[in-house]
Amino acid sequence: MPQHNRYQRRFPWALVYTTNTVWEAELVRGYLHARGIKAVVVSQVDSMRGLTVGALAIAKVYVPSPLYGQAQRLLAAYGRKQSK
Repeated sequence: MPQHNRYQRRFPWALVYTTNTVWEAELVRGYLHARGIKAVVVSQVDSMRGLTVGALAIAKVYVPSPLYGQAQRLLAAYGRKQSK
């Protein structure tokens, strides 16, 4: 069983990355997924009104909380900043 399947139903999700573009969040999700970490993107971008800046244009990447540290290390190695 892949590592990400063990965690996704038993643990809460932890925010690992925040950006203001969905495409960047999807890149981060894909990077983590390619390294065995299940990640999901939650988009709060208001595309209907064309709001792509500020608090109405947030895309967040979440991982299972036990994999948070591993995800942070991978993102740091990839050159991404920590999100809090």
